[in-house]
Amino acid sequence: MNKKIACLALAFLLAGTALWAQRSRQKIIVADANSTHHLNLYVAFEKGFFSKRKLDVEIRQTSSGVAAVVGGEADIVFNCPTGVITPIARGQNITIISQVKIPCTSVLVVPVNSPIKNPQDLQNLQLAGLSTTCCAVIAIRDTLKGEYNTVFELVSLAPGAALAALEAGSVRGAILEEPFVAEALLLKDSAGRSKYKTIFDGHSDANGDGRTDPNLAGLNPPCRTINANTNFIKTRLKDAKAFIAAIDEANKLILKNPTAPDIVAIARKYVNVSEQAIINSNPKLGFTTRLDTQGLKGYAQALVNQGTIDRNPGDALFAPEFKRITW
Repeated sequence: MNKKIACLALAFLLAGTALWAQRSRQKIIVADANSTHHLNLYVAFEKGFFSKRKLDVEIRQTSSGVAAVVGGEADIVFNCPTGVITPIARGQNITIISQVKIPCTSVLVVPVNSPIKNPQDLQNLQLAGLSTTCCAVIAIRDTLKGEYNTVFELVSLAPGAALAALEAGSVRGAILEEPFVAEALLLKDSAGRSKYKTIFDGHSDANGDGRTDPNLAGLNPPCRTINANTNFIKTRLKDAKAFIAAIDEANKLILKNPTAPDIVAIARKYVNVSEQAIINSNPKLGFTTRLDTQGLKGYAQALVNQGTIDRNPGDALFAPEFKRITW
């Protein structure tokens, strides 16, 4: 009888210990839209980098992550910075705390036999792209207008739909990000030849003059940022810093070997693209927590210039609590 009582007591003790451990972990809700650009989030989660810092991270899939953070339903969101700059400029409860990656990997994809040879050839053409506030669309549009006096017509489509429109021939090109660029370059025609190529991306020669064309999106433009609810930063700064430390640990692991089988497997678990596309695109994803403040403020000015926001917040884009940490 005593032995049974002792076993029962031990069971209660273990259950209580587990419950205490669970309650002692600090919950952080991340609103996420699946992307290999958020691979460091998934690696940090799957490799236990959050849990070892006593963070209970919940990744919730949603296409309205910025709104969820602004409204307080989520604490953190990984997002294109232009989608966050607008609510910051309007005084809403969100701030930028860290970079996710540099550079932006979005490039212009066209058919292999495309007649487009020079940037001016894009005049008045229909090109698919995410939106007028997409970082890559802004960068390419402003370069074409400012340096080549060239304007194209944007057909706003999500990456998968943009690639489908390119396949259907309803657009002349598509501004795609990785891994959708890699997916496009893997497509073959009936003779087994590549159907698409990238142009004006800083490493290709569109007109055959033997010179590499400059990247229309610029030199190493910043990409995704990690953004947080301002009240979360004020009340739980220690947890926010621990979160970024976990992301930094994941960055180091990914950059050590971005095509390692375990890293590729984690990417495939979260993102519905082919394994080969992940292998081809992962080495291009330059994960870092260090903010490119000048580049991000440049995006803000572009949004001012196009009338999306009234003012450039400047350094007010970034959480002051993370100064000398991520910026």
